[in-house]
Amino acid sequence: MLSQYLPLVINILTSYQLAISQTNREKLVINTIDTADTLPADFICRLDDLQILKVSGEERIKYLQGQVTADMTSLSSNEGLLGCHCDFKGKAWNIFYALEHDESVLFVSHKEGAAKSTPELKKYGVFAKVEFSDDTTSWACFGGQGAQLEAVITQLFADVPAKDRQTLSNENGVVMALGSPQMRFMLVLTEQGQAALAAHDELQYAPGTLWEVQDIKAGIAQLRTATSNEFVPQMMNLQAVNAISFSKGCYMGQEVVARTKFLGKNKRAAFVLKAEEAVDLEAGDTLEIPVGDNWRRGGTVLRCATLSTETWLLAVVANDTEVGTNMRLKDQPNKVFTVQSLPYSLE
Repeated sequence: MLSQYLPLVINILTSYQLAISQTNREKLVINTIDTADTLPADFICRLDDLQILKVSGEERIKYLQGQVTADMTSLSSNEGLLGCHCDFKGKAWNIFYALEHDESVLFVSHKEGAAKSTPELKKYGVFAKVEFSDDTTSWACFGGQGAQLEAVITQLFADVPAKDRQTLSNENGVVMALGSPQMRFMLVLTEQGQAALAAHDELQYAPGTLWEVQDIKAGIAQLRTATSNEFVPQMMNLQAVNAISFSKGCYMGQEVVARTKFLGKNKRAAFVLKAEEAVDLEAGDTLEIPVGDNWRRGGTVLRCATLSTETWLLAVVANDTEVGTNMRLKDQPNKVFTVQSLPYSLE
């Protein structure tokens, strides 16, 4: 008689244990950071705005090679890729990390960019031996840095990746190192890996804003609904962060991307900007630049992150913009941002 209630009791106990674990974790949350210079040495964020698209099938690499800017033949269990997916006019639908896991490719990207890209990416898949599945519910993404996290990574993956975009992969998922603006790690975890991570209450959990700031300072672009299919890859500096292969064969938008490089027609680039106050804004917002006594359109916000006393953003502006240039938000003219140095060269 009691046996029929056993599954219910187990579910209740499991839910209670998860609730207790989450409560304990919230006690360790880093709630407030004033500036990017005061980021904690150790933290981890759950990156709930990212989506996982799993691509499998024996022709997955061949198919993806003809769709995206990255050289998919260089993907391995030890090296991840950054790339983008364009339309035939060379305008980028989405920017993604590609990771290898268990004879499949995982595309990790922002949910909004993926929503635009995925139907287009699947469109010609019916003609190849390739399968797509949205595995977001089976996976979870985390990002962080520090000695505590490295110790946990060692337990989950038996080692720690040591250089930019180096990866390790096993039944717990995939971990990738990112070397800019300092050594940090992205973890894409299976349900088993998530359970193993949850057992480490010593980790200092923080809002995803901290990871966003790090990505912006690294000059890594990301696409949202408002900016998807608006810019060619070079307008977002993807050539400067090794997200475009100019030696691989044809792919969607390749003619325009190649022409932009070899004919030097691109007049825009992505720059990092900072305001010395907290500003409420979002991707797609318009920046203005002073021209004499007037202001004119100066650029478009790609991504942004607001801390307690400063705001960081990455925006597409004129490629001859100089460090120290001031720009303002069109919809909030009293909010002024200053152009910062990029961590790489645009030459």
